[in-house]
Amino acid sequence: MSPTTTKNLEIYDPQEYAKSGNTRSGCIQEILDIHGGFMSWEGVKNVLEIGCGIGDVTEPCFLPLLPRDIERFVCSDGSLTVLEAARTRFQGLEHIEFLQLDIENPIDNGLVSKFDRILSTFCLMYVKNQRQAYENIFNALVPGGDCWIVILATAAAFETLFRLAETSKWKKQLRNIHDILIFPYRNVPEPEKMAENLLESIGFSDISVKLQDFQPNYNTVEGFRANVESLPNVCELSKEDLAELHDDQMDVGKDLNFIDDFYIPGKPVFKPLFQSLLIYAKKP
Repeated sequence: MSPTTTKNLEIYDPQEYAKSGNTRSGCIQEILDIHGGFMSWEGVKNVLEIGCGIGDVTEPCFLPLLPRDIERFVCSDGSLTVLEAARTRFQGLEHIEFLQLDIENPIDNGLVSKFDRILSTFCLMYVKNQRQAYENIFNALVPGGDCWIVILATAAAFETLFRLAETSKWKKQLRNIHDILIFPYRNVPEPEKMAENLLESIGFSDISVKLQDFQPNYNTVEGFRANVESLPNVCELSKEDLAELHDDQMDVGKDLNFIDDFYIPGKPVFKPLFQSLLIYAKKP
């Protein structure tokens, strides 16, 4: 059993986080349209979503897929702040439950073999103990149950942070950035193989891992800034320092040449702007 983690999970501001909701839900809907057709929902009675956030992916992308005879859809998140925002969003809807859950720690026995399907989007790339997280998912599934997971391999908004963390100006204040924003598949030569090997070693079957590019439109600095400001203040900077960090992220975005209003023809453009890993696997 791994030691209990002590990370701060209350760093998301639901109102700021909502600013990037269309990007997240648009990406997930595109992936579902392309790759989700093979998943049958027949017989799926109990579903767990890990890292539901404020529910802005859950509502447009997952709830319409649920069968009429669903027994429960459990929205879980490590943060009580965003979980309460999701509870408010779904107030009055039947069959939806809410659970505070840090997937990086061993799950309670009451969750073992309880779910036919587990969903998770843009959550597990923040988890340092990847093996524990996927062992938890495996243990929470019933035999024959499956999981459908999307995580970020890399994204432009985070890349600007990582690059600033290497500068003399921000190196000290962002010194712990990689302990918080884990991104285990960033700069990995074969991310699909790495994920497949982990899932196989835990005991999953029918494993499918696909690398998927999504191209958000960063037409203006204001549009990119809205995306950046939706990210949590992971290093707990002061309000003034955070605003200055965002300014510098805009400058990095301009330098990476992916903001349309500042595009320089002939200069290399940073890619991919938003690259995800789509993971599907079953518990035998």
